[in-house]
Amino acid sequence: MAEKKFSMGAVGFAFLLGGLVGASVALLLAPASGEEIREKIKTTTEETKERLREKAEELKSRAEVAREKLVTATEEIKEMSLEALEEKKRVLEEAIEAGKEAMRREKEKLAAKLKKEEAA
Repeated sequence: MAEKKFSMGAVGFAFLLGGLVGASVALLLAPASGEEIREKIKTTTEETKERLREKAEELKSRAEVAREKLVTATEEIKEMSLEALEEKKRVLEEAIEAGKEAMRREKEKLAAKLKKEEAA
């Protein structure tokens, strides 16, 4: 069976939402006056909102760091690829030049051989 993966943001949000619901239910079931309960719910809601804001900022910061690392890694890979390409190009150009030189030498040998045979 396939295992589902959840992002850290989704897990964090679910955790905080569960905490908020649990705290609200606990406050509602606890013996206290309506005013006290409303104040506790308000306080808990504000605290949870603040924690969510902080978590969002933390996740945003982490995402930016990850993006910067990805950009850096991509640039490094690009540079390495270009260097490898240039090296392969240089090797190929040297091989082509060596082939041309070998062909020139063989042509000279054949021309000399023909000349020698014609003279004989």
